Amino acid sequence: MFLNSPFCKGYKRSSDLIRINTTKNNQPNPLFSRQLQSNTRMVSAEGASTLFPKAPKRAANAEGKPLKLYSNYFSIDFDSNNIQGVNKYTVKFEPEIPDNARAMRKEVLKKCRDAIKEKLEFFIDYGLCVFSLKKVAELPVYTAEHDSVNYTVTIEWVQVMEKTDRDHLNFLKIFFNSMMRSLKFEQIGQKSFNQSNAHNLDAHNIKVWPGFDSRLTMKESGVLLNIDVCFKVVRTDNCLNYMNDLRDKARGDS
Repeated sequence: MFLNSPFCKGYKRSSDLIRINTTKNNQPNPLFSRQLQSNTRMVSAEGASTLFPKAPKRAANAEGKPLKLYSNYFSIDFDSNNIQGVNKYTVKFEPEIPDNARAMRKEVLKKCRDAIKEKLEFFIDYGLCVFSLKKVAELPVYTAEHDSVNYTVTIEWVQVMEKTDRDHLNFLKIFFNSMMRSLKFEQIGQKSFNQSNAHNLDAHNIKVWPGFDSRLTMKESGVLLNIDVCFKVVRTDNCLNYMNDLRDKARGDS
């Protein structure tokens, strides 16, 4: 460890250091002492400059320089000036449907979907809320029958959501997921793959699915869309055939 220090710079072995450190009469070598003192002063100066670097000097009248930065985060805006934002509506069922009966709520609302579209046009339901780009102050009360029970569905307008609203992020997530499904993309986790446009590598018994890794994140200015290109490798043979192939190669059958 001592040979690796700057004090022993130029010496390869410990025997060299011992030989140079002493004279023939085993007296201290004055040349080695002077070199050691010189190396000590050098290390002290270098250590001070390394541990405590000087701050760069800047003139008082210096101006900043604009710098453009690019990333794969994209802001989401509406292409029409007539759309003020996403409108949030609350949904009430009578008789009341329990919170843990989410599938039942969807079935009841599904039977009113066509009637609701006549007023709101495009809309997305999420829990006890409905999101739409169209604002309707008053909506009629809808009725639906499910399991021999008649339900009344009341939809009331709440507000136009801000871009930093958490429900605005939920709306965009549901919208993008439904859009990927309509484009016949296979969703695996947060990633979507185009199975119909797969690249076949028959020599290796695999297929490569092209796709996207898209994520929506909330920032101070609103929701940003982050997109990366990704691929998924899928084997075309099953595990049994692969094991049999390995066995045949080990035997020398093929």
